[in-house]
Amino acid sequence: MAKTTGFTLVELMIVVGIVAIMALLAFPSFSQQIMQDRVVTTANQLNSVYKYARSEAVKRDRDIKLVVSGAKWQVKAPVDGVETVLKEFVIQHQGISVGLVDRTVWASGEISAASEILIQDDNHKTVDYYLCILKSGQNWLAEKTAACA
Repeated sequence: MAKTTGFTLVELMIVVGIVAIMALLAFPSFSQQIMQDRVVTTANQLNSVYKYARSEAVKRDRDIKLVVSGAKWQVKAPVDGVETVLKEFVIQHQGISVGLVDRTVWASGEISAASEILIQDDNHKTVDYYLCILKSGQNWLAEKTAACA
């Protein structure tokens, strides 16, 4: 008599059931991580646009404006006498809000006024961030709980 190897249907169904239960337990954590990544990505993009504006001001030896236009933060500079948008920050994900403000980055790299720009979403379980900008132009990202102290 030949010996057969393999899995029975019952064994296969038990394994599939265990995998399904594990997936259900992991899903809330996974979706929470996706929401947190969206906040962090938005904060990093905002930080990048600010750093770009500061470097352009120093490089061009001209004042650069950061202008709120709807939900966008536009980096504007005069090019051949015409006010031109060099770069802009746009919120990529729904549910995330950013407290944008108009500012001017001077040719020295300093900024017209210190700022605490809040990046948050509508989920209380995620960590929100501030883009902290000193009048000297230096900046960093800080968790909302730590603020810009």
